[in-house]
Amino acid sequence: MKYCIIVPHYKHEVLFEKFLPALASLNLPCIVVDDGSGEHSVETVKKLLADYPDFHLVQHQTNRGKGASVITGCYHASAMGFSHVLQLDADGQHNINDAQKLLDYSKQHPDSFISGQPYFDETAPFARKYGRKITDFWVALETLSFKIKDGLCGFRVYPIKQIERVFDNYYLGPRMDFDPELLVKAVWAGIDLHFIQTKVIYHENTVSHFHYLKDNLMLIRLHVRLMFGMLIRLPKLLYVRLSSLLGKS
Repeated sequence: MKYCIIVPHYKHEVLFEKFLPALASLNLPCIVVDDGSGEHSVETVKKLLADYPDFHLVQHQTNRGKGASVITGCYHASAMGFSHVLQLDADGQHNINDAQKLLDYSKQHPDSFISGQPYFDETAPFARKYGRKITDFWVALETLSFKIKDGLCGFRVYPIKQIERVFDNYYLGPRMDFDPELLVKAVWAGIDLHFIQTKVIYHENTVSHFHYLKDNLMLIRLHVRLMFGMLIRLPKLLYVRLSSLLGKS
């Protein structure tokens, strides 16, 4: 197994600079995908990466969305011969000290998606914590299961072979809808999911690119789309669910 890191980046160069030494301490090659941040931001990131020969910058000329950046990173990782990718956000919210736990668990379950399951301190906005509960409710309906412990955390390890199977067979939203949709469709595809508890920190200087009106409307459209997809797959999902329950009895 050969691992690398993928970091989708959009105008987070200030926090990314603070996060970079901890990221480099993992001693893994890294693909930073800049999502159309603009000339100034890209030049700053290039300078930051100049001292890290195993860190590679890939650029989108226009802003395509976080999901599109992760997909680009995965295809580059595949072309470079990596078997697994560790996805982290560029703003340093994810606890880098927990990265090794996800990696070690992935090595024990090489065909599974491994995801962080966040817990928060007082820095977390109430709206974010409440929004996660809404997402967890919908993804449970869309999969007829409680396999997804958290649909929004972007701290994950993916086996390239399995994630490309999802890319090849399902539509995935390219923006904030990517993270929950990927896990729902991984369940539909029969890919195992495992969750590791991890602390998420909201830094004082965090620049949020979440637009409450636009992105919440996008998430509503996402769950409408996924509910229709669930109804189409309902016989198969019920069969898998019943088989699982009978297997435990």
